[in-house]
Amino acid sequence: MIDDVSFPKCGTASVGVARQYCGALGKRANCQVAVSVHAATDTASCPLEWELFLPEEWADDDRRRRRAGVPDEVRYVSKGRLALGLLDRLAAQGLVVPVIVADAGYGRSVSFRLELEERGWSYVMAVDPKEIARPVAAEPFQPAYGGLGPPTLPRYREPARPLTSFITSDTSFEEVVWRQGSKGRMTSRFAVIEVRPSGKEACRTAQEQAGGRSSWDGVLPLRTLLVEQPEDTDGPTGYWMTNLPATTPITDLVRWAKMRWRIEHDYRELKHGLGLDHFEGRTWRGWHHHVTLVTAAQAFLTLRRLDPKAHTPA
Repeated sequence: MIDDVSFPKCGTASVGVARQYCGALGKRANCQVAVSVHAATDTASCPLEWELFLPEEWADDDRRRRRAGVPDEVRYVSKGRLALGLLDRLAAQGLVVPVIVADAGYGRSVSFRLELEERGWSYVMAVDPKEIARPVAAEPFQPAYGGLGPPTLPRYREPARPLTSFITSDTSFEEVVWRQGSKGRMTSRFAVIEVRPSGKEACRTAQEQAGGRSSWDGVLPLRTLLVEQPEDTDGPTGYWMTNLPATTPITDLVRWAKMRWRIEHDYRELKHGLGLDHFEGRTWRGWHHHVTLVTAAQAFLTLRRLDPKAHTPA
């Protein structure tokens, strides 16, 4: 699972601090932001990798970088790029990535999803319902060449549509239970639909994979769309895109889509129980040392909760 967490701060000396969106406060504020990758199952989860996000204003500020001990090789990159770097580091250590889960902050980036696909990884990610796609049956046609300029490219007769338009009165929803909550079973209605993502990034990548613009036949790859619409709502409340086949059991798709509660549980325990946000140092190395120790403490407590209690003599 991929996510980011924020730490409200005062002043300008703490490494990576800047005025940016702060999830802890729900608004733009002076804060640090870190990206993390977590391993999760239905019963436990734990962070595997962390990296502090370095805002653009820090990239060329040599004085602040020097005082905070930011390594020379660390530059400004987007949170998506940070997440890819963390996943690459874990993969280089031999970790097999089964399914990657993230919220719309990462899933709305088509280029991010395509980077995962290029690495051969499966994902289930929340997406923006405004993302455009075409139906499965949409077929491109080849316009006649007029004799001037480069050859015409294949095109579709109908424009791409937002994901919301794929849900109609005929869409079949299925009741799915994904876990047992503190107040009973957590259940909702879901539908699985195949679509062809059709944004600029999706088209550009399809052309590249076909060997170039002139070699592309215009066919866009199929992807699976998971849609949630609870019984008592007028319309869908959630959209997730995955590169897993539509034949994947819907219970598995829903379980992965809803797995993000584990990462929220981790952040809550790390902050409230183990002092993740209590670090008052200002350096790059100090911050990463702190989160490493806090993560080790949480991993230890998680193992103790899962291990059977030792037998004591009668």
